[in-house]
Amino acid sequence: MTDSRKKRGNAAKRIARAVLPPVALTTYRRLRDRRRPAPVTEWEYLPGGWPESTQEGPGWNAESIVRTQLDRWPTFVNSVAAPAAFGLSNEARSGTLDYGVHNTILTFGYVLATAAAGHKRLSMLDWGGGIGHYCVYAHELMPGLEIDYHCCDLPALAAAGRTVLPDATFHSDPDDALARMYDLVMASSSLQYSREWKPLLRKLAMSTRRYLYVTRQPFVDNAPSFVVIQRPHRHGYETEYPGWFLNRGEFLAEAEAAELRLVREVMIMENPVVPGVPEQADYRGFLFERVGR
Repeated sequence: MTDSRKKRGNAAKRIARAVLPPVALTTYRRLRDRRRPAPVTEWEYLPGGWPESTQEGPGWNAESIVRTQLDRWPTFVNSVAAPAAFGLSNEARSGTLDYGVHNTILTFGYVLATAAAGHKRLSMLDWGGGIGHYCVYAHELMPGLEIDYHCCDLPALAAAGRTVLPDATFHSDPDDALARMYDLVMASSSLQYSREWKPLLRKLAMSTRRYLYVTRQPFVDNAPSFVVIQRPHRHGYETEYPGWFLNRGEFLAEAEAAELRLVREVMIMENPVVPGVPEQADYRGFLFERVGR
């Protein structure tokens, strides 16, 4: 807003306060506020469940997500190079280090070391891994380990990943990604965005020789699983998408039915506050070992 427009606006407010009676002044303020754009709410509870109408929207297929991740890639790669701390999120707008990010990445290091124990080579599928940030983390965390990194995501993200990590393998066809076996399958902040998460969990379980790691996922302890909308505009993603806040017991029961044994539960320092939900969620991670082979 220019200085002249501000001055005109301030003058209008002074005149309104001076000449309008209290009732009319209240009406004036209501009409003025209606013209203001409503603030974007990042999280919204959907009591009706998974919305049909969002299926035609861009969701994670938004161009802004690809553009933002590519723009921040050089900064991200530099931020994790030794001897720096693993404290800068790949989605961060500033250079401020975050203890939660540090915890998340070093926890992944524990998972990677567990899966690679006794081996010099490890094959890995990063389900919903964007343009391949965890490939960079893996090489920094275990530089002596040979990693056959595969990532499955939407076509635009897979194409972008191939440009920054030409030695990795990116899949845009889920069936193609799940047609082979891996030592470690990971779904980080991705399973909850699938409407039919239960069959997807079983498919991921069937694609691992040994370990499945589901992490950065919101869980509730008491309420039944429910759906929210997320609008991640503060990260530079001009889109929105639905996602599950899963009941922990329901999730673990499905994992057991998929012949997965819980090895370790981990805590993730992400705690969004969503208005009106039956229960606020905590983000957690679960490392499973496949036992049905």
